[in-house]
Amino acid sequence: MKTSQVQLLPLQPVINGELQSNEQAVLECADWLSFHRVWGQLRQEVINAIAQSLQTIKVEADTEIYRQDLQPVGLYLLKWGSVEIYRQSRITKTHITYRNAGDVFGYVPLVEQQANATYRAGAIALSKSEIWFLGRDNFLQLQRNYPEIQGVINNFLAQDLTNFAQRIAKEQARIQGLQSYIHPVPMDESIIGESKASQKLQQQVQQAAVDLKPVILQASQGSGKTFIAGFIHAHSGLHNRPFAEIDLAQLPRDEAGLINTDSIFGKADQPGIIELLERGTLLVDNVQLLQKKERERLIDYLKTGKLQTNVENSPPLSSWVRLILASPSKISLNDVEAHQIKLFPLPQRKQDIPDFAAYFLNKFCRESRRTLLELNQAGIRRLISYDYPANLVELESILKRAVVMTPPEESVIPEQVLWSVESKKNAFRVDLLNQIPWLRRFLLSKWWPERFWIMMMAIFIPVTIMGYLGPQTRDASVTLNFFWAWWWPFYLLLFPIAGRLWCAVCPFMITGEWLRKISLWIYPRKLLPWPTKWLNKWGAWLLWAGFVAIYLWEKLWDLPHTPYLSASLLLIITGGAVIGSIIYERRLWCRYLCPIGGMNGMFAKLSMVELRSTQQVCGSQCSTFPCYKGSIDPSPVNFADALPTEGQATDGCPLYSHPAQLKDNRDCVLCMTCLKACPNRSVQINLRFPGTDLLENHQGFWAEAALMLLLFGGVFMHYSHRILGWFSFDNIPLNSEHLLTAIPVVTILLTIPFVSTYFTHKIARIIDQEMPDYLTVIYAYLPMTLAANLAYYIPSAITEAGKIIPVIARTIGYSGAGLLTLTWSMDVANFLQGVTLLSILIFSIYPLVKITKRPFLSNLPHILLMFGFIVVFFQLMF
Repeated sequence: MKTSQVQLLPLQPVINGELQSNEQAVLECADWLSFHRVWGQLRQEVINAIAQSLQTIKVEADTEIYRQDLQPVGLYLLKWGSVEIYRQSRITKTHITYRNAGDVFGYVPLVEQQANATYRAGAIALSKSEIWFLGRDNFLQLQRNYPEIQGVINNFLAQDLTNFAQRIAKEQARIQGLQSYIHPVPMDESIIGESKASQKLQQQVQQAAVDLKPVILQASQGSGKTFIAGFIHAHSGLHNRPFAEIDLAQLPRDEAGLINTDSIFGKADQPGIIELLERGTLLVDNVQLLQKKERERLIDYLKTGKLQTNVENSPPLSSWVRLILASPSKISLNDVEAHQIKLFPLPQRKQDIPDFAAYFLNKFCRESRRTLLELNQAGIRRLISYDYPANLVELESILKRAVVMTPPEESVIPEQVLWSVESKKNAFRVDLLNQIPWLRRFLLSKWWPERFWIMMMAIFIPVTIMGYLGPQTRDASVTLNFFWAWWWPFYLLLFPIAGRLWCAVCPFMITGEWLRKISLWIYPRKLLPWPTKWLNKWGAWLLWAGFVAIYLWEKLWDLPHTPYLSASLLLIITGGAVIGSIIYERRLWCRYLCPIGGMNGMFAKLSMVELRSTQQVCGSQCSTFPCYKGSIDPSPVNFADALPTEGQATDGCPLYSHPAQLKDNRDCVLCMTCLKACPNRSVQINLRFPGTDLLENHQGFWAEAALMLLLFGGVFMHYSHRILGWFSFDNIPLNSEHLLTAIPVVTILLTIPFVSTYFTHKIARIIDQEMPDYLTVIYAYLPMTLAANLAYYIPSAITEAGKIIPVIARTIGYSGAGLLTLTWSMDVANFLQGVTLLSILIFSIYPLVKITKRPFLSNLPHILLMFGFIVVFFQLMF
């Protein structure tokens, strides 16, 4: 007996075989037929004739024998193995029956003897099998020669008709029972995303589709586990079988709160879903909700293929269903070989959000029969920055709503449509770059800040020089007028509005930058890196010491009335910036050592404007970080509405601050280097509530708190003559000629805020032991520190700043008589001082309560102290 492999053409079972020619093989076949329960009833002559006509076919598992509705080519006699007879139905393939050794199949259209008869079902080998094939012509010839063969066929036919009728009735009930569980499978879809998580997921899914081992799918709610399970099914050997899902969280519970498992394992009058499915893939969601006993039954099924139902004393049920067990947490199956797949939630796959968004927009636009919509960078940034509590399902619903809400004439989804998609970090913030389009173009241009540098230096250089060459009186010195009547009051007023904006056009820094370029041109070299570790520890204290020296110099040498000393102070600070710029890379002086910069960074925390970037966009869409590291070449910009000035080549952030890592405004000078360099439009300039930095996970440090208390004490130092007069010590000289007495007195005045706040806090801790520590609470006095200093300089701004034109004239030798002035009386100055002090009381008590998170009575000592400070300032200033 010669053997040949089954050869199948698409939708046509063509089988090449040879008639029995070996006598020994024919005898073995005849013996096999003789002992068969049905064929053995025939005469030996008939059996021998059949054996002579049979062809041998060997097939592998999952080999299709024939398909439904094809023309018959012969009948099949299964020697050994297992074959399934199935029909196509509303739930893909419907199982009819199994054929085992000795069974005949494929004969029905032959016995009908109709020209157009076809197979009413398909046949597929479930395991490696050997089949005897009897061709149509040979079968008909044998039937004519030996009519008793018809009796055998009728025997098979009667049995099959009975089984078929029972099966059809069962199939109708089965289809009805599966309707609510069946899901379509993503045959033409692909796994979206290029992130590392998506690439790993693709590999794991491909491996799981190769075989039929069970799958353990760790996936949170809404993360797309139904899609992934369906994808595995669609690309596995069960792709032509039904795919179903059952969510255990939706099953009814008994009085004890335990899940009713009849839907899974079945009961007496109702088969469970595994029994109904018969052969296919079942996704069991929230499998962690099963009790240990039921979970062990599933494990036993995965090991043996036998399922114990909920029917008492019933034999185990054999099933060919593949299980995919899903759970939000990791689960283990003892001694069961399974594929382990972790499906990361959407917040951990930020890089894939643009791809998901494009997919959903394409889907919903097709469904609504409208032109494909796009997302601009503002919309993408919103989507990436959002946390998605409901996972991928929430992104889908957001974009579906966005498509509906976008007007038909629009091709880009407006940002306003995505109003609900907001990161917690962007709560109560408005991005000015999106609301004021010209602002982005301006900040990306050469105007900011380089051309402003030229204008600033055009003022700074002559003003500083005239401090030495010009008159040495306040009413005739442009140096004193600019520094004390213009710069200080308007500079302090700038902090709550625009934060550290001054640092972007600071003449000290500009001088350092320009001289660095000149020195590198003359002597090319590599600048030194920052000693960051040392500076982080001691830099802020050196800065504090510098400000102490400035205060002592100001008070004891009367800088506000001495032009050449005020000019010297400007040159000393400029000298520090120049030395730092020539030796070290970027702006070490500005970040760590500049006294003015330290004050700027501290007061900038009160600003109603902040520069930030979307951390999720930077982390998922950018790998080069030109905003921080700098870049020699421009960065490629890929979004549609990009400006030609975006993605510029820059030297990187001058303060070595990554915009996505900024916790507050302290280390951002608003130079807009990051905005110019960013290729993803991640940078934002947000309008927010003033002082937000103090209220959102603020982290203070002692050197900065010491600087704040020093500046607070500076107000008392400025009014030293009145304070000493209250205690009849107004005859104590505070000048450079009496340093031994002046320095201790000034030091005491500077420490008044520290001593009063420290002991007040001690009292507050006695009242409420859960009150936060002193370093945390002291920042509630930051608004008052700024307000008190601003109030001190208001009279200078009101009564002197408007005289700038006559002062300039007198500085260069003219009388200045009759020139334009714009000043107000001291009464106006006092009114503005009072308004400033009273209004700032609110802005101090509110952050105090928010920072401490304690009841009103617990904060009462600090609140009383704040009221006391306001009363004292009124006494000092009026």
